[in-house]
Amino acid sequence: MSGPRLKLALEYDSTSRGRHVRDIVSELKRQHWVRGALIVAADGFVIAAELPGTIEVDSMAALAATLGRELETSAQRLGRPSFCTALFSADDGTMFLAASRIGYLVVLAEQQVNVQAIRGALAEAVSLIDAAWAGEAAG
Repeated sequence: MSGPRLKLALEYDSTSRGRHVRDIVSELKRQHWVRGALIVAADGFVIAAELPGTIEVDSMAALAATLGRELETSAQRLGRPSFCTALFSADDGTMFLAASRIGYLVVLAEQQVNVQAIRGALAEAVSLIDAAWAGEAAG
């Protein structure tokens, strides 16, 4: 009874990581209810993005990085573990933000989104990124 799975199976080496994160963004974007997705570094650098033309990539990246850093800092101040996924809701849609080893994953979705399905897809995406970068930490 799990949600949709991301369809990625890649070998992880330093030359395929860029393609890997682009594939993750593409798969997140293909989820039902999703308008766009991106991965942004903690400093706001866009790693990969697939957003509607009405949304400025750099502005969304800056917002995501700012929110992600603030959530992490607030968790530390409160003595809590870092956040996994945050949800922001507005009249015209929903934004999900998840922390990963390389930065923040963002999904922009319809207002009436299946929250559990998107949270599951984000958790899987974070796991895929962690797996791809785990060898670098060990090597």
